[in-house]
Amino acid sequence: MILQTVIRSGPVRGLETATPGIAAFKGIPYAKAPVGDYRWKAPVAPEAWENERLCDDFGPSCWQPDNSVLPSFKRMQELNPMPPRPLVMDEDCLSLNVWTPAESSDERLPVMVWFYGGGLQAGTSDDILFDGEGLCRFGVLLVTVNYRTGVFGYFGHPALEAENEEHSCGNYGLRDQIFALQWVKDNIAAFGGDADNVTIFGCSGGGRSVQGVACSPLGGGLVQHAICHSAGGLNPHYSMEYEPLKALGEEFVAYCGKKSIAQMREIPARELQTLYESFRKQFNITGDGYVLPYVMDEIVRRGEQADIDYLLCTMQDELIFPAKTPVSLENFDSLRNTFGLRTSILGRVVTPRSDEEAMDVVERAEAYEMKASQLAWAQVQAQQPKKPVRLGTFVHPVPSHEDGSARHGDDQAYVFHTLFKFWYPYGEKDEALSQRLMRYWTNFAKTGDPNGEGLPLWTPYTVDSPLTLTIDTDDCRMEDRSHFIIEQVAAAYRENRRG
Repeated sequence: MILQTVIRSGPVRGLETATPGIAAFKGIPYAKAPVGDYRWKAPVAPEAWENERLCDDFGPSCWQPDNSVLPSFKRMQELNPMPPRPLVMDEDCLSLNVWTPAESSDERLPVMVWFYGGGLQAGTSDDILFDGEGLCRFGVLLVTVNYRTGVFGYFGHPALEAENEEHSCGNYGLRDQIFALQWVKDNIAAFGGDADNVTIFGCSGGGRSVQGVACSPLGGGLVQHAICHSAGGLNPHYSMEYEPLKALGEEFVAYCGKKSIAQMREIPARELQTLYESFRKQFNITGDGYVLPYVMDEIVRRGEQADIDYLLCTMQDELIFPAKTPVSLENFDSLRNTFGLRTSILGRVVTPRSDEEAMDVVERAEAYEMKASQLAWAQVQAQQPKKPVRLGTFVHPVPSHEDGSARHGDDQAYVFHTLFKFWYPYGEKDEALSQRLMRYWTNFAKTGDPNGEGLPLWTPYTVDSPLTLTIDTDDCRMEDRSHFIIEQVAAAYRENRRG
């Protein structure tokens, strides 16, 4: 077991975990604190240290709303029998965590790097869901990364563009992730990891980050495989056009009552976060011309994403928002506008054939768009001379939901084998499915192919065989999961018909 090692910044000491043979190093700084003049700048290497650094606790989370968890995650927190860990936030938040099963630094084990979700507005690696012991039992290293979100991670402004030699702005959170991957390239061998066999994976905003890394020329050579949980794809609303981002930045500066970026950098972090929340508009990943040459859906459509192996997975039910107003064919058009851009895309490309279908479109708009965006990516890439892409849909009823649904983010506890850190009575089938997913995911990290002895075959999605793996315990098989609404929305994404 590795409990002491030396990285480029200096010597570090980790701690033994509850699982024999697995060590954890928590809160390792991978970049200098992005404070003061470093706010809204690309990350830079941290100051080196000479004395051994004890890495036994997570670093602070990056600034975000105090209530910044999705309903499904809140439900998981309710089921956690342990006292809640307070969310400690600080602008000095660029740290990462390493779990390793390696016996010495001479080993070269595959590396999995996790980006948390939260819509690029929130999230933290300090989460009971993302404990690394489960995956490490299968012979991989796990790295979880803190990165800037919200106004700290994706704010853009013409003055920021003018002050740097790349003549771009925004995407600071994405740059953090790429910088962390460079840290992995430079340092992971000290923990027994293989710097040339790295898999990135993430859920929701973390999945969008995976796509961002795959679409960025700055990420070239840092990643060999990628897994997107419930995100990514060709949905144009998953990234912002560059000029509107900068215009929104100018609007936000005026909203804050400031006249310059220098004044904006003087705003205390907590106050800036509060102002951003009251602004009620969000900054997002953008095609800035440097980190991302164009918006992400256009990069994939052009075939300029990294030529690596992909797993794209969604949940059976994803995000469902019950309509408070009855929806019918008669009032569908008016409600389409009321519900905003996401639903209007559906409303423009889908013509409901019944009152029930009209209600379904409104309530499941987010879910359909998420599934369609993943499908469209697979359909486009299947026609390109690229490495394989595989699709999966998690359909197993999750016991923590009374209706037996499988919702956005539910798969994370299965992938990390953290189900039993919660007191809800998960059963033998849940344990079996968790073991199956960990084998798929770690096989994929090792070779780019998730298949292995005793596992149902997971074939690539191709033009001639457009199949998806149905992920369940009793009935896990490849099948055609085409759906009237999803297919129409996916076609709109493939053809770049923006809402």
